[in-house]
Amino acid sequence: MNVLGVVGSPRKKGNTDILIDEVLKGVKTAGSKFEKIFLNDLEIKPCQAECSDYCKKRGYCKIDDDMAPLYNKLFESDVIILGTPVYWYGPSAQLKTFIDRWYAFCHPRHVQKMKGKKFVLIAPLEETDKSAAQPLVNMIKKSLDYLDSKFHAKIIVSAGEKGEVRKDLQAMKQAYRIGLKLK
Repeated sequence: MNVLGVVGSPRKKGNTDILIDEVLKGVKTAGSKFEKIFLNDLEIKPCQAECSDYCKKRGYCKIDDDMAPLYNKLFESDVIILGTPVYWYGPSAQLKTFIDRWYAFCHPRHVQKMKGKKFVLIAPLEETDKSAAQPLVNMIKKSLDYLDSKFHAKIIVSAGEKGEVRKDLQAMKQAYRIGLKLK
């Protein structure tokens, strides 16, 4: 099994990164292959409205940036872990831009490539009221329904400041177990 961890947080070693690492630790223990990418390290431009028909007609995006190689990484993965802090009740700008560029999946050549893939959402937030993450969860669910992909698991955790999630042993165990049980 191939697992792709996508860190949508601008903070390396922050709560999102820590939780994704814990999921990937479980994946490694289970003997699966994985890769982790930091969206903030990449140059991914936002989707441009005037070229939206281009992807639907040609099957690839005309924007030449670091998103191009990520399409194959997504297609080759069995499981994709999407990690983002909750910013204003939604994903980080990095993750939102990445997801917006999935519009190229509308092409008939690609639509089946995402079908049935499992997705895990990792979403730490500073607020104590976890319902603040519900708009993000709804957005991800709707996107995955459109692609006929599977919303496999989620971790929504009130984590406080940078690195504080390490103190939440329940969340850390949950992340590891999700990775261990991915099949």
